[in-house]
Amino acid sequence: MTAVFNTSSLNSMAGTTRQTGKKGYRSCELNNYKVEVVDFDGATEEFNVEASSHSEAAEKAEALAYGMQVSYMNIYKDNF
Repeated sequence: MTAVFNTSSLNSMAGTTRQTGKKGYRSCELNNYKVEVVDFDGATEEFNVEASSHSEAAEKAEALAYGMQVSYMNIYKDNF
């Protein structure tokens, strides 16, 4: 099942001064994501996953939320 997901990035002020440039769009580097999975009753589960994209993070979190009827997910990329 594919669920709708919202994306966001979490940045620190110190982290933004350290960044020298963006990664290429074909980068294979894994990033840390915090994923909030919300079911149709409003119950929420949080998962921390490593993935190369928001889509991959959604897939991994959905697999971890086995048994939940996923309504939507909020996905936050950790840029610290």
